[in-house]
Amino acid sequence: MSAVQGSTHGSGAGNPSTGNENDGKIRKFEAVIILLVGMVAGMAAGIAKRMMDHSSYFEAIVSGVVVGFALPGFIIMIIKYVRNQS
Repeated sequence: MSAVQGSTHGSGAGNPSTGNENDGKIRKFEAVIILLVGMVAGMAAGIAKRMMDHSSYFEAIVSGVVVGFALPGFIIMIIKYVRNQS
C-alpha cells in the first residue's frame, strides 16, 4: 500500500492538467474501432451493390473495398480536425 493519495496528476486522457502531448493523435482502441466500422460498412456496401444493381461480384467487391478504405480515412480526418480545434 505505497500509493500516494495526494497526487496532483490527472488521470483522464482529455484532462488538460496532465499536459499530455498526444491529444491530437488517434489512440489504438479508437483506430481498431474505426477500422472495424470501415470493414462492416464496406461489406454492407458490397452486399447492397450486388443486391440492388445486380452487378458482378467484382464490382461489388471493388465497391466494398473503396468504402472500407475511404470511410475510416474520412472518420480519422474528422477526429483529428476536431481535436486540433480545441
